[in-house]
Amino acid sequence: MLLISNPKDSDVGVDVNSSIDDVGINEVFLAAVDNNGKSYHWDKILPLFERENALDIKPTFYPEISIKVETHFAPGICTSVNLVRELVVWLRSKGYSKDKITIFDHKRQGLVAAGFLTEDPNDHFFEGVRVFDSSTKEYFQSDWFHESPLPPTSFDRAKFVLKFPNNLFLRTQEERRSYLPAKVLGDVFWINLAVPMDDPFLGIDGASANMTLGAMSNYGRFSNKTTLSAATVTEVLAIPEIWEKKLFSILDFSTFQVANGQRYDSFYASNQNAIFIGRNPFVLDYYAWKIINKERKLKHGLQERFIADSLLFKYAKELGLGDTAKFNAKRIR
Repeated sequence: MLLISNPKDSDVGVDVNSSIDDVGINEVFLAAVDNNGKSYHWDKILPLFERENALDIKPTFYPEISIKVETHFAPGICTSVNLVRELVVWLRSKGYSKDKITIFDHKRQGLVAAGFLTEDPNDHFFEGVRVFDSSTKEYFQSDWFHESPLPPTSFDRAKFVLKFPNNLFLRTQEERRSYLPAKVLGDVFWINLAVPMDDPFLGIDGASANMTLGAMSNYGRFSNKTTLSAATVTEVLAIPEIWEKKLFSILDFSTFQVANGQRYDSFYASNQNAIFIGRNPFVLDYYAWKIINKERKLKHGLQERFIADSLLFKYAKELGLGDTAKFNAKRIR
């Protein structure tokens, strides 16, 4: 990881000899947006965020940027097209050409429903920026996968049977693997644009889940298992080639869901004119969980999901990805 060394470092109390990955690792920033996500003010928010985190996001230091969006439950709840559009404009102002920026999510139908792609199967661009999904051969990388003995869902198993009808060994091997997106490996640095949702197994489907379960293949075998879903999220994010390439994550509260997760339910949808932005996805999820708990209790009379019981943060601490006792939040706009 590269650390900038210019006069701004002393302004924020950063040791220029420290690892950039340690800067801002325990902080999340709350920023206000306008008109329910109609304007995100990146020209004001992101320069402040860069300064607070000793970051200088430009091609010299981070040559290629890949943006993970969340469209699994589109159009009901998903990453805002306007958020991505404004972010691309900001990256362009920092010197990135469009061919050095990519957007990705697991399923093409979600990207279409959210408005990032049209229904034309030959359409792979959002306003000149390449969009990848798992239907393209470039999405997964054959030697990068998370392996587990947990069996796949019946739907995924049927796909493996059709793909390898005469090779039981290969079919069994593939059933144990969940391939990881190539767009967060290699020399690519990632930005994660997630939407906070209640999840009955993880506790929260937010920034950390979006970059893991929301991006990999054969993910259904983990999504409804309390222990294994949390373990998978943390283990995948702990891979150095992924963890060390993070720039920042955003949780957009212009639409979020407080109950009945793992599907869109408009009755439990809510909105606030705010975002969380930070370098550590677990910190964002921790504070988003608090907001969701408050909404569950006050607006719907539902029981809180107790953060102290969360395996997600327990495993994150064990793997050195973040300790909730050290997390803190700041307002930057």
